[in-house]
Amino acid sequence: MEKQHLIDIAAKKKKAAVVFKDVAVIDVYSRETIRTDVAIDAGYIVAIGDGYDGEVEYHDPTWTLAPSFIDSHVHIESSMVPPHEFAKAVLPLGVTTVIADPHEIANVNGALGIEYMLADAKGLPLDVRMMLPSCVPATPFEHAGAKLYAEDLAPFLGDPGVHGLGEVMDYPSVEAGSEDMLQKIAQTEQAGKVVDGHASGLNPDQLNVYRSAGIMTDHECTTAEEAIERVRRGFYVQIREGSVARNVEKVSLAVTESNAHRFLFCTDDKHLDDLVAEGGIDYNIRTAIKQGVKPETAYAMASLHAAEAYGLKEIGAIAPGKKANFVILSDVESVKIEQVYVNGTLVAEAGNATFDAEGIEVPKPMKGELELPELTADSFRLAPSEEEVDVIQVLPNSLLTKRQRLTFQPDASGADLAQDIATLAVIERHHGTGHMALAPVTGFGLKRGALAATVAHDSHNLVIAGVSPEDMLLAARTLEKVGGGVVAVSEGEVLAVLPLEIGGLMTKRPYREVADILEQLNDALDVVGAHRHFNPYLTMSFLALPVIPDLKLTDMGLFDVTTFSFINT
Repeated sequence: MEKQHLIDIAAKKKKAAVVFKDVAVIDVYSRETIRTDVAIDAGYIVAIGDGYDGEVEYHDPTWTLAPSFIDSHVHIESSMVPPHEFAKAVLPLGVTTVIADPHEIANVNGALGIEYMLADAKGLPLDVRMMLPSCVPATPFEHAGAKLYAEDLAPFLGDPGVHGLGEVMDYPSVEAGSEDMLQKIAQTEQAGKVVDGHASGLNPDQLNVYRSAGIMTDHECTTAEEAIERVRRGFYVQIREGSVARNVEKVSLAVTESNAHRFLFCTDDKHLDDLVAEGGIDYNIRTAIKQGVKPETAYAMASLHAAEAYGLKEIGAIAPGKKANFVILSDVESVKIEQVYVNGTLVAEAGNATFDAEGIEVPKPMKGELELPELTADSFRLAPSEEEVDVIQVLPNSLLTKRQRLTFQPDASGADLAQDIATLAVIERHHGTGHMALAPVTGFGLKRGALAATVAHDSHNLVIAGVSPEDMLLAARTLEKVGGGVVAVSEGEVLAVLPLEIGGLMTKRPYREVADILEQLNDALDVVGAHRHFNPYLTMSFLALPVIPDLKLTDMGLFDVTTFSFINT
């Protein structure tokens, strides 16, 4: 019997398959580093302590073993590759488990998108725990590609790959007691699964509403004060560092040795180029340590705390009875990872995956096809204003925006470069409704050309920011031709384009190739004059998300998130 075999190893009656001898181990229970042997067999940690023998033994006094990392909230689609390729990117970074919400592809392709993500994730060394999208569409203030009700989600709750209900971002529906929303929460709880939250901008009373509804997490904190308010109400706080929302530096200041068990790490939305260049959860650990968090505590936040929050009893620590999911570090504070193991098997070494995966065939209905209205350059031309109008102000490295009141005086090209005002367009692309809205936006620094993408959270319509109506039209036509993606154009020339043929959100290209094309798109920012101290593409993609304050633009018009109402300008 396997258990008896493991007991015999623990009792030193048998040799273990593998023993790491006299290595430093980060103990995330006691939040200290100890020197010990680690015995591994049948994919599990069997014992820690002195005097264990193995069929294979490793002894390197420079090594430190730590439990591998858990990304507690991520949208895989934001990496622009499907699960099988995403795994190759994040496993070398020490992430072996992700709590993934596929609501991006679900907003485009509905239940078919969820089925695709579940199927593509099966059999990978990366443990992908899917959270069913709670808000498709995210709000009634935009047109998405699909609608998912409680009855549509219920059949998925029996799938072993489904771990709960994804971030509930529609606060008004929760407070109003929407029958469908409450049914989504209830059926998830009845299935013994968890409910994630999204509490951006909520005041303390509204936080009480969310907790009373059964919502247990929030990843939208931007300050230490917000994090403490949530911890006091029993939330788990996921400290996020994505490509746009960069919150670790500020929010980690809320972490103490007394409350750290309520803090986890996540990336939420992160482009591949940023994952390759700066890392994922390893970046969060490094930054938290620099902000004064004890190293062992930071590693516990990246592993044990997330495992406990999501009821993942077999992972999260290097201890007897846990799966042998761990990283070997040559430097703890800089999180320099030499090797990554899953179930005792080496899956990544020296920054590269040691496995391959091809993924499944993409269903034909998910192939990106844009259904756009008839467009001309004049479709993207804002009228000048003598009186002040509402302008969206971009905030660097934040999902938040500010509401500005400015006059808009474009020159002959259609731009107001003196005030750094560009034109933002959102065009419904899923059903050919013809819905389209324009608004002025400031903060991109654009001097010429246009940027466009079919990645536009959460309904993923076509979003374009530009200072030339002609270039905005070219950007739209380019993405229409390739079936969705991201593009930069200037003066009638396509500077760089990344086709995203899976729902206009992902591609099956190798992740390193995608990262290279993203770098070409980043280089194009210099040509159009856009700022480089934040990610304009991802920032643009969140300007259509009407659940994060203050001012956003959907295909239905300019929207005030603070009052949940459209603005007539």
